Amino acid sequence: MCLFNRGPWIPSVRPGGFFPKLTDPAVHPIPWTERRPSVSEATVGVVNQSVARFYKICREVTGQPFASGVHLLEAEMGFHKRVARECLDPIIAATVQAAHENPKVLERAELLVLSSPSLKPQKSCQEVHLTLLGGSTITVETPYFLRREKTGKKKGRPRKRGKRGEAGNGCYPILVVLGIHQRVTPALASEVARLVSSGTYEAAVAHLAIRGVRLDCKQVSALAQMVAQRGLSHRQWWLNKTQSGFRGVGCRGRRLAICVDGGRIRIRIPETKGRKLKSGRRSFEAPWKEPKVFVIYEFDARGRKLPRGLVRSDASLEDAQGIFVLMVSTLRQIGAHEAREWVILGDGAPWIWNRASELVTAVGYDPKKVTQVVDFYHAVEHLSLLASHVKIAQRKAWFIKAKRLLTRGAVKQLLLEANSLCRGRNAKKIRKLFAYFKDHEGRMQYHDFRKRQIPSGSGAVESCVRRVINLRLKGNGIYWREGNGEGVMHMRAQLLSGRWMHFIQNVLEPECFLNPENTRIRTINAYEKLERTA
Repeated sequence: MCLFNRGPWIPSVRPGGFFPKLTDPAVHPIPWTERRPSVSEATVGVVNQSVARFYKICREVTGQPFASGVHLLEAEMGFHKRVARECLDPIIAATVQAAHENPKVLERAELLVLSSPSLKPQKSCQEVHLTLLGGSTITVETPYFLRREKTGKKKGRPRKRGKRGEAGNGCYPILVVLGIHQRVTPALASEVARLVSSGTYEAAVAHLAIRGVRLDCKQVSALAQMVAQRGLSHRQWWLNKTQSGFRGVGCRGRRLAICVDGGRIRIRIPETKGRKLKSGRRSFEAPWKEPKVFVIYEFDARGRKLPRGLVRSDASLEDAQGIFVLMVSTLRQIGAHEAREWVILGDGAPWIWNRASELVTAVGYDPKKVTQVVDFYHAVEHLSLLASHVKIAQRKAWFIKAKRLLTRGAVKQLLLEANSLCRGRNAKKIRKLFAYFKDHEGRMQYHDFRKRQIPSGSGAVESCVRRVINLRLKGNGIYWREGNGEGVMHMRAQLLSGRWMHFIQNVLEPECFLNPENTRIRTINAYEKLERTA
């Protein structure tokens, strides 16, 4: 049996490894090598042609006199477009085609197929049109596999086009190994997802058009959602791995601040019954929902955020318990159990502090090294609400005195001052307000926090809520399906935390290569099955 057009395939397992042993190309040559030049010669020829075109473009650009900034602008933008399309894209195209004859790529592609027993090879290769970062479209011939799962059902009416579902999707293993999904190269997929994370779909289409890449809004949306869903799958993979016992390293001796808060967006819930509108669409509900955001960052000896220190952030539409599960996974992933000190920051929301101790226990950290801090500015805001019940003539003086007590951490004395206000018909409201300070007395020792050089403000997560959610997902007439909003929030959090390249590299990697031990077992079983049927 031949998986990737390499002649008779010999199923075997290398000692101590799980990659298949490929047949010798000298004994079983690749069919098209008899008709085409070698890979190295073909690639060198394309490079030489690209270099010649580059010199030609340079001569044309430098030979034009620039009389104004407009001329220079047009020349520079045109120069970048032409070089990308005419010089760089052909080299990438030759590299993609040459990868089909690279033994290492074929090994990984065969491993990908063997790790998915439902993939069945088709009779011949398929021609696939790929779009590159420069805007060019190339055609490659690549093996094509279909997922054929045995369901035990009788064969019935053929499914309509576009109605195959997950069990009937095709797969190009070599392209998947190269990170090519939905017929675009990894660089273009990364650029589209980054633009969608930064702004609207229409803005992404306009930006790509300036660079010479012609994609419509529907294609941009599909590409961005593909990257987003793969990102969520990779996050779930990390969640499963950390729950299985994985603990990272790299936080030894660091001081970590852990902040969490919530925002607001509107969710789109379409109606499935009733008449359609005149536009042909169904109406929908748009309730408000509170996404949760967390930020983990490293701070220095003065209690300030390190400019180039460790930063992790994420957002989710899960409930409070769900976001704390993600926080536990992230803390385990970065090895936060080895940190020198933790500081948990937040406002007075009960859903935060009711789970703070569970968070410490789940990660396996020493509770004695943890300090819980209520954001100072939220506490001052509650003071202003209390001050509103003081007589106007005494209000300013009372507020200044109360804020001074709060700054010194004298919460008990502050409670005595507030207790004197509990008179008249507003006494119940006032008692409810100063209960906030009574419940969080131990988290408001701001004088002690300053001595220990500990941050006392949750501005990092407040800024993250604004940048991740409010500036992109919240606005007039903006509604999100839960899956789409979750994916965009996750991508945007990675982008704004400076981890985009790390994120996109993990997203484009097939999941079977992230679990080498499980893949090894499935591959050995596949080999044994092929040997029995040979």
